[in-house]
Amino acid sequence: MAIVGRFVLQIVVGALLFAVVAGVAYLLSLGTKWLEAQGAPEHVVFGARAITELLFGLDVLCFVVYALGETVKLLRAIWLDVKGGWYDKE
Repeated sequence: MAIVGRFVLQIVVGALLFAVVAGVAYLLSLGTKWLEAQGAPEHVVFGARAITELLFGLDVLCFVVYALGETVKLLRAIWLDVKGGWYDKE
């Protein structure tokens, strides 16, 4: 597979995984709002909200780190190809 095609595939897969985890965080947010509407104790609502925010924050952080790592791999593969070196041509 071409160097750039492999990069695009990796980013698309990463974005799909990001969307799945963000969807779970959104569902947890809806559940938190439902708990609040039901009159759940404030500490329970606070804990649910904290878990939701933590999950989404970690999701964003992981996606950014993943995208940067894939970008470094792409740039390294391009550099080796330009120099006439070897890169993983799976």
